[in-house]
Amino acid sequence: MSQKILCPTDLTVNSKDGVAYGFSLAKKNDAQLIIFHATSFPNLDQYPCCELESFYQWEHLVSKFKMDHLLAEAEREVMSFVCGKFGTESKGVTWKSKVALGKPAEEIVVASVQEEVDLIVLARRKARTLARFFTRSISETVSRNAPCPVLSIDATQFVRPSPGWRVPLLSEIVQSL
Repeated sequence: MSQKILCPTDLTVNSKDGVAYGFSLAKKNDAQLIIFHATSFPNLDQYPCCELESFYQWEHLVSKFKMDHLLAEAEREVMSFVCGKFGTESKGVTWKSKVALGKPAEEIVVASVQEEVDLIVLARRKARTLARFFTRSISETVSRNAPCPVLSIDATQFVRPSPGWRVPLLSEIVQSL
């Protein structure tokens, strides 16, 4: 049985701890790591109306909305994020990137099914108090709908490894559920 770990990222500092833990877990368990990023269509509000006057500019704008262009750009961003922030951590780990277009929580669950992953390592950030009452967090949605265990890493607290600290084996995580 091949072990696969899905590690979603929004390419921000908040998700860096989750990706770092994903690399560490994959290395210790000789598992494949899938770095996943969900992207969305650009917002038209960022383009002033006066820029859309000429045909060339309109054609350039429309090309930004093409799905293959969006996914290719997201793929470049993921590769840049991983190579720029995790050069040493990624050595000795079999990993690949995967991108999708849509809502992050839904796309994470879809990717976990498509890739037949054994574990999702998800960095969660602390939501504002008011936001918690009106929306469900990505980690909560993924945890409820994922076909496999979800390991949530709290990105709001710095965790300093103690001398006795170790990365759990994937089999220990799955057995504890």
